[in-house]
Amino acid sequence: MVNLFPRITLLKGILLLASITSLTSAHADCSSDSGLPDLNCDGSVKVVALGDSLVTGVGDKKLRGNGGYVVVRTQNRLPLLTLIGHGQAGLRTGQLLKRLQASFAGTAYQEIAGDLLDADLISIDIGRNDRWLFGPPKKAFRNLERIRAIIKQQVQNQADFTPVITLSVLLLPNRGSQAPWVKELNSHIMRSHSTNDPADLRFDKVSKRLLSSDNLHPTSKGYNALSKVYSRYIITTYPRHAQNTD
Repeated sequence: MVNLFPRITLLKGILLLASITSLTSAHADCSSDSGLPDLNCDGSVKVVALGDSLVTGVGDKKLRGNGGYVVVRTQNRLPLLTLIGHGQAGLRTGQLLKRLQASFAGTAYQEIAGDLLDADLISIDIGRNDRWLFGPPKKAFRNLERIRAIIKQQVQNQADFTPVITLSVLLLPNRGSQAPWVKELNSHIMRSHSTNDPADLRFDKVSKRLLSSDNLHPTSKGYNALSKVYSRYIITTYPRHAQNTD
């Protein structure tokens, strides 16, 4: 594993998590060593990111396209947490939905279900590749709603708790017809935000100037910027949403 951050960065992550212990422990049945809500009371906080090539890290030259904003960068920032990324380049919302159905049924992709069933926070960062199906953004958004629903139902039924499941507002590409299509998809995602079904992980705030030459995938600096957004969300926003889980 590549160590991208100096030790002082790790210390800052530890200290920042410790500083919120008194805030979060009052709003969850269990708290972890990190001070963040431990929704399934297993003694640790686990974060799982589902998505496409941005979850795997395509274009991240510093990590040779492996790791992106999740399993190296954010893990290094928040060393007391467990972060797992399940992504595949080119994956579309309908494909992820079928993959989840098979995973929870135990017929394929069983590792995904295993990770989701003990995850406290689950983020879903996918949809941009649906543009090439040439359907409306609304159709991709409906799949995102189905993806969230199947995860919530299966975790509640099989693990008897409710994780925080958030939809990501996608990083905007800088490509012809794909950019306005993703922007419209993002508008559906943001309008869906509610107390119980958050959709406020704002990757769209990262500058398009941090995209690589393909105008879709971030550079290493771009992935670092995404990691900062993700880390901040985990530390400050996840605890608030955890108050609203069953």
